[in-house]
Order: sequence, then C-alpha cells, then structure tokens
Amino acid sequence: MSERMSAHTRTVLNVLSERRCHLTAEEILARADGIGTATVYRALDHLTESGRIRRLSLGKKSAVYEYIRDAHMHFVCSRCGAVYDIQADLSGMIREAAKCSGHQVDWSEITAHGLCGACMLSMETEGTLCGNPAGHGDA
Repeated sequence: MSERMSAHTRTVLNVLSERRCHLTAEEILARADGIGTATVYRALDHLTESGRIRRLSLGKKSAVYEYIRDAHMHFVCSRCGAVYDIQADLSGMIREAAKCSGHQVDWSEITAHGLCGACMLSMETEGTLCGNPAGHGDA
C-alpha cells in the first residue's frame, strides 16, 4: 500500500496504530493535535475505504475505529460497554458455511456480547451474580 497520504490522515492513522484500542472519532480528535473535526472525519472515511482501519458499530452510542492488525473477533461488555479483542480467526469456517448455503463471503465481523471479567467479579462481590452471567437457567 504505497498510496500517498496527507499529513493529517497519517496523524489519524498513527493515533489508531499506536496501541491496540477502539477509539471514537471524538477520542481521535482529542489525540490529533491541531486537526479539525471535519478533517478527522474525512481521514477516517479515507482510511476505512482504503482498508487500513475498520469502523465498528458495536451497540455503543458512537462508532469506534480500530487499526487492522490481524484476524480477531470483538467482545462487548453489556454492563460497562468496554470493547475487547479476542484472538480468533473464524473466517474459513464462515466462508465454508456461506458457501454451503450458496453465498460468497467477502468479509465478516463477529461480535460477542456479555459480561467482562471485571464486571462479573464486581457483581460477584456485590452478590448480584448468581453464577450465570447471562441470567438464564437454574441458579
């Protein structure tokens, strides 16, 4: 990928690639010194279209963006809203399942929802978790 990139777009990319995290446009704006809101959104659109970053709508108020590093799925805590990466490459299985149904998968995104370890621990301490994080079944 040797396309030319503006200094502002490179700054936005650097903010996202510095560490493994999921940031909203507002959080990126706060970390990208001297770049205006419209410029950040244009850079995010360009980087998403070029396949360098991914825009995720994970049930949160605002979409989050991540730098694409490797195959993984996402976990979203339904209590605190934290987003975690889970290292798993299920793309082969997804492509095969779609093929058996007469479809072709170009890309896929897997997101699991539930309680993160910290929230489960907090709920156990509070006595509000009855051994079943989903709240289903016999307790």
